[in-house]
Amino acid sequence: MKPSDVLSEFKRLRAEGCRKSVDHAETQQVKRVCPIRRMDDDERLIYAEVYAPFVLDTYGEYMTPEDIRVMCHRFMQLNLSEVIDTNHDNVANGSFPVESYIARSGDPDFTEGSWVLVVKVPDDTVWGAVKSGELNGYSFEAMVRPVETIAEVSTIRDHVGRTRSDKGSDHEHAFFVQVDERGLIRRGITSPGPDGHVHHIRRASYTEKAGADSHSHRFDLF
Repeated sequence: MKPSDVLSEFKRLRAEGCRKSVDHAETQQVKRVCPIRRMDDDERLIYAEVYAPFVLDTYGEYMTPEDIRVMCHRFMQLNLSEVIDTNHDNVANGSFPVESYIARSGDPDFTEGSWVLVVKVPDDTVWGAVKSGELNGYSFEAMVRPVETIAEVSTIRDHVGRTRSDKGSDHEHAFFVQVDERGLIRRGITSPGPDGHVHHIRRASYTEKAGADSHSHRFDLF
């Protein structure tokens, strides 16, 4: 992905966010589908993300890591075994969560900041569908009502470029960052690497760690 492509994508995301309070005033049915990342045959466990940060949903909107953390904690107050069904048929299939957590930096399987749910599947028919690939992920569905808010906005400048090829790194990334009038980085991200990983940018000079080997990249803004 070229720097110009990264910039175009972020401008589109920002525009979608600005429009959401205007375009979707009524309650929405939001859906997200996340594939199974791991399975434990002996324990009949499936591992997958429920929601990952900065990934567009059915309305072209996304959630931040902070939003996802709040959602994860609130949902665990519910009896999730009553709402885990098959293909949204609203009939509990007997599966239940055994682990729920927010993925940390350097996690080899999951995106940093995503909500990860580990579910046990006792039912033979449901587990057979998982093993065959007929059921291959979590499909999160929720009813939400967007709330229009007024926020103080600072002057933001966009910067794009390429990361440096540091010793021990066999690849580069295009990157995009937004910098405020004080020269502080507000947010940023790189294009995907060879294995699909991306680096978030929250500070000058270095990206956050990512990838199977938990590496970072150096970059220059000016």
